[in-house]
Amino acid sequence: MRVAITGATGFLGLHLLRELLDRHRTITVLSHAGSRGALDRIRAFLEVIAAPDELVRRLPERLRIVETDLTLPRLGLPRADFATLADSLDAIWHCAGDRRVDAGAAELRAVNVEGTRHLLELAEIGRRRPRVLHISTAYVAGARREGTVKEELRDDAGGFENDYERSRYEAEVLVRDWAARSGRAAMILRPTTLVSDRPGVPGNALRYLVERAEATGGCAALGWAARLPRRLRPVLRLTSAPEGRLNFVPVHEAARVMTRLADVAGSGGVDVYHVRHPQDVPIEVVREVLAEFLPVRLRFVAEPPTRPTGVERLAEAHAAFTPYLTHRRSYDDSGVRALLGEPRSAVGVDRDYLVDCVRPGHSGRRGGALPHPEQGRQDRVGSVELGCVLRFRGLAPTVEDLREAVAARLWRVPTLAYRTDGGYRRRGPLDPARHVHAQAAGPGRLDAAVDDALAARLPRDRPLWEARLVHGHARDEWAVIVKAHPALLDGASVVEVGRRLFGVEPIDAAPTHRPAVGDPGVRARVRPPVPPAGRPFATRGLTGTRRLAWLALDARRLRAAWADPDELFLTALAGALRDDAGVPWRRGPRPVWALVPTSCGDSHHPEPGAHARPARVRLPCDQADPARRLTLVTEAIRAARPAAGARWRLRAATSPWQVDLAAGPIHRWLRRPYAFRGSPLIGAVPFGGLPRGMPFGMFLATFEDSLYVSAVADTGLPSEFAESLCASWTTALDELTA
Repeated sequence: MRVAITGATGFLGLHLLRELLDRHRTITVLSHAGSRGALDRIRAFLEVIAAPDELVRRLPERLRIVETDLTLPRLGLPRADFATLADSLDAIWHCAGDRRVDAGAAELRAVNVEGTRHLLELAEIGRRRPRVLHISTAYVAGARREGTVKEELRDDAGGFENDYERSRYEAEVLVRDWAARSGRAAMILRPTTLVSDRPGVPGNALRYLVERAEATGGCAALGWAARLPRRLRPVLRLTSAPEGRLNFVPVHEAARVMTRLADVAGSGGVDVYHVRHPQDVPIEVVREVLAEFLPVRLRFVAEPPTRPTGVERLAEAHAAFTPYLTHRRSYDDSGVRALLGEPRSAVGVDRDYLVDCVRPGHSGRRGGALPHPEQGRQDRVGSVELGCVLRFRGLAPTVEDLREAVAARLWRVPTLAYRTDGGYRRRGPLDPARHVHAQAAGPGRLDAAVDDALAARLPRDRPLWEARLVHGHARDEWAVIVKAHPALLDGASVVEVGRRLFGVEPIDAAPTHRPAVGDPGVRARVRPPVPPAGRPFATRGLTGTRRLAWLALDARRLRAAWADPDELFLTALAGALRDDAGVPWRRGPRPVWALVPTSCGDSHHPEPGAHARPARVRLPCDQADPARRLTLVTEAIRAARPAAGARWRLRAATSPWQVDLAAGPIHRWLRRPYAFRGSPLIGAVPFGGLPRGMPFGMFLATFEDSLYVSAVADTGLPSEFAESLCASWTTALDELTA
């Protein structure tokens, strides 16, 4: 089947195109004339959602880009080209449209109404009689605020909330009349409010709503109020229905439902379907989401204020969304359920998810461990920057080669262009020369280069990440140290960033290199012993600078036990802390608590970001029996709850009175060999963030058949401490797998 799509570079269109690429060998993209780079935008989006490399590579041969203008007759094409295009199509997905609820009637009609008219002309003259699939909106129901909206063609007797709804209704009328006149098939798909928590994807309706509120009306005039404590901010009263509810559907799920409907539905006439989420969102949850970002205290009231304040008058004049706060209606989707079964969603649309839809990575559930790198105690407690060491075999490239590769591949990782601004992430220009540097190391001194990287803080005048090219430490070997702040990336995401920037080319075979067990490559240092403290671990006399030690083991040692790898890791860590003479765990009556990030590498977050959440897990260091220790760790993990709230996460991550050490869970890294310009990737060593008030942390990762265990320790601890802890961990692991 030969398929065309309009709006393929828009919010819904990108997700819809991804689904269509799984169904059709080639697709014609009717892009807007003059908007160059449609193929690049589509490619960048596919990389963000971690589409298969083969799909991205073959994109130019699978997409046919035709520049058109929906507002012009014949789409702005010469008559012959217009006829040729029409004769080549079996189906047309009309996804383009102006979705601004606050735009003027003339602007909306030019795209939504006249654009639909011109596209129907294309379908009408096509010899193959193409089917039209028209993307409308559930809000063509207009000003009706109660009851159930049926899946049927409607009239305009009830009026509309705004010109946007009217323009979408008029477009539906055109489709209905065209199908009746020509005897052709058409499908009208009506999604509810489309949202997404993915960063870097344009057009999110909820994000647009908040940005408009921030830029216009009373909220723009109240920028000073954002600096006040919330209890002192001005009150904004908005009329809403106490039982009000709205429906938000994740855009990727909506696109999947639409394409499935197109596969199985078709009566020969006009079919209408509502695409919605199984659960509505109470209006009170919407209020909480808006209050998270606007510099006012929102208060929902049942009746309009009799004496509105100046702020309320401005808000009412500029906020086109306020009528929707009174909606109590629901949307019938019996037609969809009859074809596809009862609706199911893998995404819970709740407050945290909607907050992420406005500012990706900002909410308490999916945000980074720290809300802002310069906020609170962060500058006083030192850096919590994390990263990994990627080791390659072969001739080292120049730093210019590395910068050139990063510049060419930055579109694969749009997260790296975000900088923190007032606690929010904002995208800006990025210069690889400011982030990619070279560092020479003496023979056998890769560890020294890593320690130097740990000691240097990331500059705060640019996005918080860097990559260091290290060479000279070994013959026929070089390394890249990737480091980032946890407000930007979590541990698993740092690895994915390294893969996309420096190891994105798969190879058929690569030399296997396994460092000898017991050879962590850590330089010896002599430090005075740490003074005793009242906590289980000494926290006085710490310097805030770090050293890293690691061991490379056979990953089969971890798989030998019939237990969850995360549980084995923490159980062996408890055993190492019990047996290592350098860890005074017996001091003080309180238990040992580890700060463990959860949800790292979550499959729901294929794009890199700050998705991990810290949780406190109790380690049974006082338990001598390894089997009993494993049972206690399993129970502790199940009982652990991720810390809620940005302030608590900051306290938990930096206060020695809340946690004693950091512990990284298992990261399942690359499963097949990768190379950078012919140099195979032979190892990946993790290091987690360690605040100044925390003496050490331990982390584990797997790379192909190798297992890397690493310890990050404050330089105020004895020089051999990190290396000794790695060795003690392997001994404790052997007790569990014996």
